[in-house]
Amino acid sequence: MTQTKYRKVWVDWMKTLGMLTIIWGHCFPDGMSAFVYAFNVPVFFLISGYLTHQETSMKVCFEKTLHNLIIPYFILAFIKAAGYMFAHFSDGQWLWSVLAILGGFHELHDAYGCSNLWFVYTLILIKFIYQLLPNYRLLLSCLCIGGAVAYNQYESDLAWSAVNMLLALPFFMLGNYFASQKRFEEINAKLSSLNWGLWILLLAGCIALTYTISYWNDTAKMYEGHYGESFWLFSLASLTGSAIIYLLSVRLNGIDWKWVRISSLGSIVTLVFHRELLHTPIKLVKNSDMDIFSANLALFFSSALVLIAFVPIIMIVKRVLPVVLGRRAKNI
Repeated sequence: MTQTKYRKVWVDWMKTLGMLTIIWGHCFPDGMSAFVYAFNVPVFFLISGYLTHQETSMKVCFEKTLHNLIIPYFILAFIKAAGYMFAHFSDGQWLWSVLAILGGFHELHDAYGCSNLWFVYTLILIKFIYQLLPNYRLLLSCLCIGGAVAYNQYESDLAWSAVNMLLALPFFMLGNYFASQKRFEEINAKLSSLNWGLWILLLAGCIALTYTISYWNDTAKMYEGHYGESFWLFSLASLTGSAIIYLLSVRLNGIDWKWVRISSLGSIVTLVFHRELLHTPIKLVKNSDMDIFSANLALFFSSALVLIAFVPIIMIVKRVLPVVLGRRAKNI
């Protein structure tokens, strides 16, 4: 197995398992939301940073970002908001919705905005900053941390993707740092072949730490730029939680399933539309007489089914509207 394939498989698993936690988090499982929200978004910025490298010029960076993120963002955002715009065409709220999407706001003047695509908008901003200021990445991370703390102290709620960058950029830079370390691949290889007993112990430790720390910190709402009670507790839980996904992924590295690769490469489609498939299972579970454990387990398996259901949907999107998958479409 070549090194390229080795890296690609575990990254595919990280994106797929990460998307599973995104979907499960939107089920708002009782007693588990703080745990899931501690890491389900940070892990994607870590992955994005790991996969990003300095381009030869800003022109090359812009061209790649345009095809892979900017064009898909606007197409998917306007498709998602189309129903709202049509319903509010007469009262003029549709224009506020357009402005919200252009500016990366969750909502603006009570109008529907970019929704889950705030992640993509934030990533676009980070990509350009990363390319433009290669010598100031550590300083930028420190400034963002300070900005995030100040923002949370004032309890502001701008619901703006640019503000969300304050929490996201340090994770992106950390993932990029890991990619620059030659020993990281050696660590991957060792963890993938680690004794099962030690691996389970390490995984259980990360789960216990993440759950405990997130319980103390309360639910982090990264989509609002909020980290809970403490930035440091949030950061620690985010890293131990991301380690859960990482440990599972490197262990699964030898399993190169086609549906996992499709799910990984088309994750933007799942990100935007998965809630539409969640309404029925959430309603059924919430209206049932299940105990908390059984209800959360049912929601978890429902989330897994939704994730798998998007594999054929992604294939259809590749056929009828490949532009929203960017240049990743050719690899699906």
